[in-house]
Amino acid sequence: MNRQILLDLLTNILSSQGYDVNPLIQGTPPRTDLVVAKDGRMTCIQYGGNETDLRYFGDAVQGAYDALFISDETTDQMARFADRYNIRVWGRAELEIRIGKAMLAEAEDTRYDLLGQEYQKSHEYEPQGYQKYEPREYQEYSAGRMPEIIETADDSRDALQLRCAAVRVDERRAIATAKGFVSGITGAAIEFVPFWNYRYVIDTYRQHKTKAIHLSSEGSGAINALNREKHEYLQDVCDSISVPCQDYEIKSPTVTKVEAREEILNDAIESNTKNIASTSTSGGAIITEHRTVRPMAKDIDLDMDLVYLPVWEVKGMNGSIMIDAHDGNAITAPVDDDVEFL
Repeated sequence: MNRQILLDLLTNILSSQGYDVNPLIQGTPPRTDLVVAKDGRMTCIQYGGNETDLRYFGDAVQGAYDALFISDETTDQMARFADRYNIRVWGRAELEIRIGKAMLAEAEDTRYDLLGQEYQKSHEYEPQGYQKYEPREYQEYSAGRMPEIIETADDSRDALQLRCAAVRVDERRAIATAKGFVSGITGAAIEFVPFWNYRYVIDTYRQHKTKAIHLSSEGSGAINALNREKHEYLQDVCDSISVPCQDYEIKSPTVTKVEAREEILNDAIESNTKNIASTSTSGGAIITEHRTVRPMAKDIDLDMDLVYLPVWEVKGMNGSIMIDAHDGNAITAPVDDDVEFL
């Protein structure tokens, strides 16, 4: 692809969708191909051809901004790196689909956002003056502060600026699954349950006498920010989401980032502790010595982020059941401290 033609095309589309292109920001902006902003969120966009370009981009944004990397070809290794540093990656096929949808939406005067947010019809926008934007690291959600509803998409769907796993299961399917657990179903509502999503890497050495012990490991998972229950790493996380019903609730986290971080580090240290045995001779005796080797907290490269899991609460005459709105499975363990399970 021709870089400049692509950037000009993206600039024209995003400008028509209400994005502020190259906004004024506090501090020095990251060195990327394109910077756009909308609804208080800034997105950095970079076109590149290989993993080296992606890594330079990751160093530029440093996880402080919404980031999008576009490439003609993507590899599994690039996808893993991007996922670790919360960088969205579009290959040629994804780019073609999104640009095509954006152009059709403009021709039909319908709703579509190239970067994934719902937006109003183009003729409803009025020019806005430049304003200052803060990097996303200064906009973290705190307990008791709810993410803002940014637009009303239609009469029954709200668009939320909320980092959330994609909703793949609609109300009808959730109710069908719930019928195996509850009877006399009276209704369904969706809850957004907060989780501390994390990945870590350990790569360090410990000296035992004359031998260097290599400690190397990777791990990932999620901790429920309401009840500390362990969960697998939440995949397919989006920066905004359209709520599939009017009856929904966004739960406030009660487990702080500091508390979750301490728990994650302790678990990582425990699971990567090794018992090392060494033998030596003294006179005619053989002496076996045991030593415990473990990583320290400073040896663990940890990335964590607050994300939300959408969950359907289906109520019946004899109780209620929770259905994971991402994978469609019934949840057999409580997701908070006050949900009744059968």
